[in-house]
Amino acid sequence: MNQCNSPVTSATIGSAALPQAGLSAPQPEGIELFQSGAMPEGHHAVTAPGGYEWWYFDAEDREHDRQIVVILLEGFVFHPAYLRRYARYRRRPTQYRPPLPREYCCAYFVVYDRGRISHQMMLQYPPEDFAAATDRLDVWLGPNRAVEADGKIAVTLRGTPWELTWQGPRLREGMTLTGEFNFTPRLQHPPMQRTFLSRRMTGAEHSWVLARPLCEVRGIIRCFDPQAPGEGLGIRFHGLGYHDHNYGTGPLGPGLKRWIWGRVLFEDALFTFHHAVPRERGLKPESHLVEADAHGIREVPIACLAADWSAISPLLLRYPRELSIDDTMRLHNPRLIDSSPFYLRLIYDATCRGRAGSAFCEVAYPNRLRWPVLGRMIEMSIRRA
Repeated sequence: MNQCNSPVTSATIGSAALPQAGLSAPQPEGIELFQSGAMPEGHHAVTAPGGYEWWYFDAEDREHDRQIVVILLEGFVFHPAYLRRYARYRRRPTQYRPPLPREYCCAYFVVYDRGRISHQMMLQYPPEDFAAATDRLDVWLGPNRAVEADGKIAVTLRGTPWELTWQGPRLREGMTLTGEFNFTPRLQHPPMQRTFLSRRMTGAEHSWVLARPLCEVRGIIRCFDPQAPGEGLGIRFHGLGYHDHNYGTGPLGPGLKRWIWGRVLFEDALFTFHHAVPRERGLKPESHLVEADAHGIREVPIACLAADWSAISPLLLRYPRELSIDDTMRLHNPRLIDSSPFYLRLIYDATCRGRAGSAFCEVAYPNRLRWPVLGRMIEMSIRRA
């Protein structure tokens, strides 16, 4: 295991921080690149080229070893075409029109069953199909919606699924994947908002809203042929879930070598962390650990984060065999449930303050999205609605 030679810092945005080579330049004074007056869970209407805003949900049904991930995105920050256009605009800003978040609105839904992908969809919608409120959580993206009302969040999904074949991604034409879920918060604290990646590392501002980090989740998943008689009863889902919300004024990837984040859910508490390793050698990694329980949502100071990055996926991405944050959290015994060319999803055995649980984690290598062939393959999995 790697040893910590110096404390890990939680970097924040500083007005004097300068962007590194190849990253976004400072924005002109007086130009608002997002709606700063929006409520934390509301729409911040990011207008910065290469910017983004997303609402993220995941949940786990431990009894049946089943997990779901749902993301509604305005500005899919990992869309290869969006990143290509942004890089071209940055090289010649007077010759090319800046790409805006509204041009890359996407809905993503994946279901994992017993350690494998059961169903998944990624749909891109035209700008006019996106709508969101600034004063509350209420996001529409075509037939997909997330809205908070009456003490719970209703999340609904509908689209054409795709599957990975030896020839690349293939749409399951004629099939429809749907999901209907209620996320009922177990903690009633107001959202916590903070910076999660610094301008110095990424060249942009990035905000992380810990909105409803611990929820009870009930729902149903269906995958059916609309032309066939009867839609079936579907798969019932019941477990614990997590919800956060992110927005930023530029891409995440240019300044990152790799990035891991994850969360551990208990019946009455939640731990979530981020750890970003910069591409520039002179910069330090940035890490955050947040704990939530009946006493509130709070950041936990980190003295030492140690990780053994010796495990390698079938597509040659490294991930931790073990990761520890001081005496607060330890992850080990990883189980790989999703292996793509630029990100991985894993489930670890976890110990947090002496309590045993499981961690749902993601490892990303965003720079790989700039590889031409890989970028085109990923675009094949994104269907235009």
